[in-house]
Amino acid sequence: MSANRYPFLFATLGKAANTLPDELAQPLETTLSASQTADTTTLLDQLQRIRYSEGADGQPLVRKGRAPGQCVALSRIQRANAGLTFLLELFHACERVRVDGDISQQLGDDARDGLLFACRGLSEYVDTQVDAA
Repeated sequence: MSANRYPFLFATLGKAANTLPDELAQPLETTLSASQTADTTTLLDQLQRIRYSEGADGQPLVRKGRAPGQCVALSRIQRANAGLTFLLELFHACERVRVDGDISQQLGDDARDGLLFACRGLSEYVDTQVDAA
């Protein structure tokens, strides 16, 4: 597979696109290269919106007096914080089920540990981003 044959796929995945078989690469390239118009939503359009400063509410983050790069950093912090909040709510619900719920609804220790590690990782990421902003 070459960069010329699947340009949108290479723009999206980089060198990882080399590992995809043609049966998978062709439909992905077709989807990514779909024409973008004002009334349609394409996969590539959404990937680009998400990558370039979409905030936790799904809208581009624009702050008066902030450079575009600062807005990107703030939107990443906002998204990570939203993810952290969700994970903590999920962990809280799991803990309530562990204490008061039916055994069939409980998560195992490994899943609870995974939630804690995910929360720690997001918290550390937010901390480093806030220090950098």
